[in-house]
Formats: sequence, structure tokens, C-alpha cells
Amino acid sequence: MSALPLAGFRVIDCSTVIAGPVTATLLADFGAEVIKVELPEGAAQRRRHAIRLQEERNKRSLALDLRKAGAAEILLKLVDWADALIENFRPGTLESWGLGPERLLARNPRLIIHRLSAYGQTGPWRTLGGYDREAQAFAGSTYVTGFPDSPPLRSGYAVADYMAAMCGAFGILVAAYWRDLRGGTGQVSDLALFEPIFRASEAAATEFSLTGRVRERSETNPHVVPAAQFLTRDQRWIAINANSDKQWQALARAIGRADLADDPRYQMPRRVEQADEVYAMLSEWVAARTYEEVQQALNKARVPAAPVLNIAEIVQHEQYLAREAVVPVDCGDLGSLLMAGVFPKLSATPGKIRSAGPRVGEHTREILREIVGLSTQEIEQLARDGVIANTD
Repeated sequence: MSALPLAGFRVIDCSTVIAGPVTATLLADFGAEVIKVELPEGAAQRRRHAIRLQEERNKRSLALDLRKAGAAEILLKLVDWADALIENFRPGTLESWGLGPERLLARNPRLIIHRLSAYGQTGPWRTLGGYDREAQAFAGSTYVTGFPDSPPLRSGYAVADYMAAMCGAFGILVAAYWRDLRGGTGQVSDLALFEPIFRASEAAATEFSLTGRVRERSETNPHVVPAAQFLTRDQRWIAINANSDKQWQALARAIGRADLADDPRYQMPRRVEQADEVYAMLSEWVAARTYEEVQQALNKARVPAAPVLNIAEIVQHEQYLAREAVVPVDCGDLGSLLMAGVFPKLSATPGKIRSAGPRVGEHTREILREIVGLSTQEIEQLARDGVIANTD
């Protein structure tokens, strides 16, 4: 197999929770060498949970307490080695440890420093904390999610975290491209957790500036009819869209309403005005059939439709398996466990899951020996001082 495309790209991951670590994991999946710098923990806390097994995969772990004397010098030696550093502390935290961007870039002018925080490094909210829930709320996503007569809802997954990870990895690679192929230098990448999911708000800001209209919660897509979920006779949900007039014509014929296929009243955008009627007839048609009957009929008509799957269904679905979108990974004493695969699929240099997430501090001593260049005596003294984990 060809070498992984990011082999030789070195990353220090000082981040926690999801968005920061996944930023590094996306790079590691394609070959980047990632050292996870994290606080030493007690033995009882070293068990690996599902999120760690997947989202810290392909990394080595260095248990280093950056709050203690002597830790900064170790990190600076890693900075000499690195191409990029990822951190998601509250703004000002790195500076309080004497590890602000000015010092890091003075040490390694080629370093790319990716700074992720709830609200970014600037602005009146810069010092406030927040997680995925706050990011979704602040970005406007929560406001438009749910039914018109229900409270606003957060997405069931940590969408803001994962979108921030993708945007962060993209930013690091853009900075690396400019540095390595355009004669640039190292620099700081500043990303707020709410910004990528706000970027996914379609054209909400532009629409508001044009019309003054505020998008509200809706059971269906307010701009496309039909676009919703429907319940089948065997109590399964299926998502159906007919965005274009061509798709509507095919759908109308598939449900036995060929008389509406070419009716001007049912062409977009006028079809939105007939939403109640369209949804009523489609709901009735779906409810009279099993999921398999509905899916087969719409597939034959080339109308977009897909089942609303839970995770138990996903890990057995033929399309997921064919795409290796879910793959088994050796997790040592935990056995073989399923994980999300590596995306996207590159034809010449595909990514690879080389290892599951490590135990906290699993590689501390080898990193200090091989990269930092410390002696056994120096490492043991750091362990006695509590700067690093006491055992691997």
C-alpha cells in the first residue's frame, strides 16, 4: 500500500473533549504522527471509554501536567519537533503557563498553532466557556430544530464538535500548504466552536438581510415539498425528498397520483402552497405499506428515500459494510470493536486506523526518551514530582 499522505507531518494535541481531539484524529487517520499531551490520571481512571477508543485512535499518549514547573520545557522541546499544535483551553490559559503563541512561534517559526475555544480568541465573549450544546444554541441551529409547538432541540449528536474538528483539520492543512508550498511561515489558526455550524446555516443570514424573515422551527423543510419523514405500516420511519419537479413527477406517479405530476399548481415553488395536501396524501400512501414496499417503489421511481436508522441497524446495513464506513478495530484486551471508518476514501493514498485510542500516558517514557531526549534518571524525577504519570 502507498505511504499514508500525511506521513511525516507531526502534531501535538493538547486538547480535550471532542472537537480538538477529533481535529488531530482526522489528520492521524491519514498518517500524521500525533502525540496526545494530557494530564496524568490515576490507575482507576485509565480505562478507555468508547469515545476515547475511537477519537484518540492513531495517537501516542504523553501524560504531562502543563500546570507544573518543568512541564513547559518539555512541551517546548516537542514544539521543536512539531509541525502543528492543537489546543482548546479557555483563551489566556496557555499564556498563563508561559506558552502563548509568541513564545511557541519564537521557538519554532514554522509551527501552526490551532486554537479552538467556545467563542474564539477575540470579542467580548472570548473568556466564556461552552460545549457542543452551547455552540449549537449560539449558532442558531437549536432555534430551528424541533416542531413548531415544541421547545427548541439540540441535535442528538455532537454536530458542532465534529464540524469544528473538520474545519480545524482543514485550516491546519491550508496553513501547511501556504507554509510549505508558498514560502510562508507558521501562524495561528483561531476557530470558535460555534462558527462551523453557523457556516452550515444555509443562507439564513443572507435571507434575513434580503427579506427580514426569521427561519422558525418546522416539521418539514419550509423551502421544499415534500421533504420529511413518514411512518410505514410496519412502524418504520423513512425520509423522502422530491426537491425538483422531475422528482415530484416520478413520486406522484409512484403513489398513484399521475394526475398531479404535470399540474402547474404542483410545480415548484407553487408546490409549497400545497404542502398540507401533499403531506396528507404521501403520509396515507406510506402508512398503507411496509418499509420494504415503500423503499422499493421509490428506488424504482428514482425518488430519494432512505430509512431512519438507529445504530444497531447501521452496523449491519449492507451499504455501510460495503463502504467500510463501519469497521472492526483491535482494541487489545477489549477485543475487536466497531468504529466509524476513515473518510474520505482516497484512491491512491487511503487513510488507515493503525491503533485504537491509547491508555492515558501509555507512551510517556518512550516519547520523553526518543523525542525529548531525557535520560532514565530525568524521567523518573519527573514522575516523582508528579509532572508526568508515574507508570506507563
